[in-house]
Amino acid sequence: MNPVSVTQANLGMLLWAVLIAASFFAAAQVGQAIDPVLLTALRLLFSALLFAPLLWFKGGIGMSLAGLRDHALLGLLLALYFGSLFEALRYTTAVNTGTLFTLVPLLTFLFEGWLLPDSGQRRRWLPMLVAASGALLLILKGGAPGQLPSLYAITVYALGCLAMALYSPLSQRFKAGNLQGRSPAAMTFCNMLFGSLFLFAACLASGGWRSAALLTGNDLAWLLYLALFATLATFWLLHRAIGVIAPSTVISYVYLSTLLLTLFHWLWLGQAPYAGEWLGALLVILGMFGLVRGSRSRAVPA
Repeated sequence: MNPVSVTQANLGMLLWAVLIAASFFAAAQVGQAIDPVLLTALRLLFSALLFAPLLWFKGGIGMSLAGLRDHALLGLLLALYFGSLFEALRYTTAVNTGTLFTLVPLLTFLFEGWLLPDSGQRRRWLPMLVAASGALLLILKGGAPGQLPSLYAITVYALGCLAMALYSPLSQRFKAGNLQGRSPAAMTFCNMLFGSLFLFAACLASGGWRSAALLTGNDLAWLLYLALFATLATFWLLHRAIGVIAPSTVISYVYLSTLLLTLFHWLWLGQAPYAGEWLGALLVILGMFGLVRGSRSRAVPA
């Protein structure tokens, strides 16, 4: 059973939103000539290895073959999401992928209803739609009018978004079965380890591993920062909250990250907000308030 309270879980996800927002600036410091799939594989591997000593001393690594299979599937979902994102960014803009990502909490909401039918979703439909609408208003102001995104890119990234949407509710479902009693640290370690292995395999197949020769000491330092704060800490907080608050509410904190990035542009970069951004910020705040109020997750059926 997860020892944290609903309030602690939500406060942890508030920190998650801050770390996610800050990660975009840290990621920009890493050399852009290096294959992004390789960079993500290294981030996930570094994050997993940082947890390894703790789990080794606490004895949290051992598991059954069925548990190993479940971790591999969750790791595959992570790899599919990141792989689809980088493939899509070759053909479309970050604005288009960001817009599509706003659908992930809604898709998570649907998967939650399928995998966790007793999670009490009815009271969260309206705040979910309100927060999603606000995030769209904050993101779309950066799009180029009249420019249609690549159908191939949107299709590929849509598949990745489906994988990410499935991750949280499936993780909670597995924690009620073969992964019952697994700590957030153990869940994070195993899922990231498998995710990194799948991404390294993709690098070998595509030849992206050759760009490893371009890595500098500065790149490795930023990768370690990202591994510790933007990957390890965020996934630990996510798994800490899953099962205490509903999976769709957990992933909806990405809307708060979008709001924090917008506030940064307003306050520190001096960009004057548009009327649509004011409305978007208000809708995100109202939607998240409604989600947090109804965020207590019900028990998962056996």
